[in-house]
Amino acid sequence: MRFIIPSYSLPDNFTENVAFTLRNMGHEVLTAPVPTQLIDQRVMHLIQLGYEKFAPTWLPPQEKWLLKTFQEFKPDVMIAITHTVSEETLLKLNKHGVCNIVWWGDTPANMRKQGLLCKGWDHIFVKDKYAVFKLKTLGLRAHFLPEAMNPAWHKVNYKTIGNDIVFAGNTYDYRHFLIRRLLDAGCQHIKLYGNRPPRWADKDIKELFQNKFIVKEEKSRVFGEGLACINSTAMTEGNSINCRAFEIAGAGGLQIMEYRPAIEDCFEPGKEIVTYESIEELMDKISFYRNNVDASKSIRMAAYDRVISSHTYQHRLTTILQTIKD
Repeated sequence: MRFIIPSYSLPDNFTENVAFTLRNMGHEVLTAPVPTQLIDQRVMHLIQLGYEKFAPTWLPPQEKWLLKTFQEFKPDVMIAITHTVSEETLLKLNKHGVCNIVWWGDTPANMRKQGLLCKGWDHIFVKDKYAVFKLKTLGLRAHFLPEAMNPAWHKVNYKTIGNDIVFAGNTYDYRHFLIRRLLDAGCQHIKLYGNRPPRWADKDIKELFQNKFIVKEEKSRVFGEGLACINSTAMTEGNSINCRAFEIAGAGGLQIMEYRPAIEDCFEPGKEIVTYESIEELMDKISFYRNNVDASKSIRMAAYDRVISSHTYQHRLTTILQTIKD
């Protein structure tokens, strides 16, 4: 099949993992061309908000590319990766026989304009079960589908287990406060990777930042070498599970995640993932595994076996393709 993806494919981002896997499955894939110089994501976000407020009919460059390209490429499927497409464009694609699907990896609370709530989507895949319920109440064809891991680079490649308590991603308000509480409780060897902490972040939290955005094999090495990887999510997240849950497992890392029911759809708590429901419980578990490193090895390998057997991008895309055919 032919897939067109109106999103930028960057190292180890959602789009690259989807496009890479579809090609390995024998499909033809076209992604939006990456500009020569990308503007910082936070700056781009502010620019887009400005356009949406003062020029509501403005189309982002990815959508302009989609409209310019799809008639020549003749895709069977347009798959938007956590990316909104205007209703007018969706309906135009429908008229040309294109199946429009969206796989939304962010919290639905972060969608802009109509987002998922417009005509023209043939199927909507989201990682939050409650969001699926709400979308279905509107008669939309919504499906629960979390992200995944890519065994091509999310793999076990560490040699030793160190002392680091690893955080990866953005240091948003909830994660900032969580780290603050851990520091106040005496937790040591915390390391932050991803985007630079915001200007308002505490000085001692900024000092934990490793000034590095980790991807692919290096990400796997950091996750695996860490004593534990703390997987927290923002206040806007509901009953969902993020892509990092699968990437940490694929790297053979010990993952400690705040509990939510959706975890049990993907992992067995206590056997494949460690969960917590309070700062005190989190500190107790960090202390336990710091003093009993070998105790984490069976959990690490059980998590790895689970994602390889059930949670790769090929598993997810096979589900999407079957849904389209049905």
